[in-house]
Amino acid sequence: MRAYSCLMRTLRVIVSDSEYQALQKVADARDRSVEQLIRETMAAIQREVMERGKTLRDLPLLRGHRAVTDLPSRGDLYEEMFSPEDLVSPS
Repeated sequence: MRAYSCLMRTLRVIVSDSEYQALQKVADARDRSVEQLIRETMAAIQREVMERGKTLRDLPLLRGHRAVTDLPSRGDLYEEMFSPEDLVSPS
């Protein structure tokens, strides 16, 4: 059991099999678990937002299940999160 100095929350995300396989491939290549990869990616996004001088509250909100502004596509997010080598399909 791990002991954390701050409050931790459980996050459930539903992804397709192909999305999970892509995450697992990147995690394996980086010798990380999928969970650790997601935590590191979230931390990197938070740092990037802070460097721009904005807070996470400045990101677009969803009202009534509709985006206030256009949100990036999954492909755009994957390109931003991973290097091109990570996204190559298995041969």
